[in-house]
Amino acid sequence: MFDSSLVHSPVLRCATPADADTLFHLIQALADYEKLSHEVVGSSAALAHHLSGASPYVEALLAEQDGIVGFALFFTNYSSFSMQAGIYLEDLFVFPAYRRHGIGKALLSALARLAIERGDGRLQWSVLDWNEPAIGFYRHIGATILENTRVCRVVGDALHQIAANQTSALRAAIPADVPALYALARANAEFDGSLADYTGTPEQLGQSLFADTPCVKALVAEVEGTIAGFALYLSNYSTFLTKPGLYVEDLFVLSEYRGKGLGKALLGGLAQEVIDRDFGRLEWCVRLWNQAAIEFYQRQGAVILPDWRICMLSGAALTQFADSRTAG
Repeated sequence: MFDSSLVHSPVLRCATPADADTLFHLIQALADYEKLSHEVVGSSAALAHHLSGASPYVEALLAEQDGIVGFALFFTNYSSFSMQAGIYLEDLFVFPAYRRHGIGKALLSALARLAIERGDGRLQWSVLDWNEPAIGFYRHIGATILENTRVCRVVGDALHQIAANQTSALRAAIPADVPALYALARANAEFDGSLADYTGTPEQLGQSLFADTPCVKALVAEVEGTIAGFALYLSNYSTFLTKPGLYVEDLFVLSEYRGKGLGKALLGGLAQEVIDRDFGRLEWCVRLWNQAAIEFYQRQGAVILPDWRICMLSGAALTQFADSRTAG
C-alpha cells in the first residue's frame, strides 16, 4: 500500500516529446476520473508531435515523486480586454494516492510564475461544477470563478455546416485595420458590461496581431469599405482529441450591421480554417444573460457546455499565488 508519509516536495520539469506515452496515460486516467473516457480518441504519437518544434501547440509540466505522478498541460491564450497573452491550463491531474500533499498546488504555482515571467496577464482553467473540492481549493488560492460564462463548442459535422456560411466579405486583418479593430473590441467590452476591465491600447493590439510571432489573429467582415464586424482568435488544444483547435476570444458585429449574416459568416470562416488545418474543434464563450447569442449559436450547431466553469487568476491574485511555494 502507498505510504503517504513518503511524499516530499515534487520535482517539476517540462515535458518533452519523449514523455508523450506517459503523458497520454495520465490523460486517460484524468478522463476516467471525469467520467469522460469515451471522449479520449487521440494518441500519444499525435501528442508527441504537438509538443515538438520551436512553437509547439501545447506544453506540459510533469510532477515526479518516485515516478511521474501528475501533470499540467497548457497553451497560450489571449485577453482582448488587457490585450495581453495568458496561459490556459487545459488539464491538471494528480494520481489519487498522491493528492493532498501540495502537488496540484505546486503545478499551479509554477504556471503562475511562468505567466509572470512571460509577461502574461492571467492564468485560466476550467472546473466541473460537481467538483466541489476543486472549486473550494481554487477559491482558497484566490481564483475568480466566472459563474455567468459558459463554453460553446462545435465539432464534427456541425463544423462543415457552419463553414458553408462563409462569404467573400471576409478577409484577414492587415495592420491598417488596427484602429477599427480596437474600436470594435472596445464596443464589445461595452456591450458585455465590462468596459471597466478594458485596459488594452491600440499599440498593444497591433503588436499582438502583427509581431514577428503574433499571439492572436483577426478575421474581418467588410461592407462597402467599412469593417462592420470581426473575430479575434487563436489556437487552443484538446488533450482528449490530441488535436489543436481554434478559440474565438471576441466576435462582434456593429449593431447597424446585424441581421445581415455577418456573425454567421465570421463563424463560418473560422470553421473552415479548423477544417483546412485538420484541427479538432471551434470554441468560444458566451454570457448566460445573452440569450439571443445563445440561441443563435445553438441554431448554428454549437453545443453549450453547462457543467463547466472558467477559473481565473490575474493581477494581485496571480502575483500572490505565484509567490506561494508552500504545499497546502
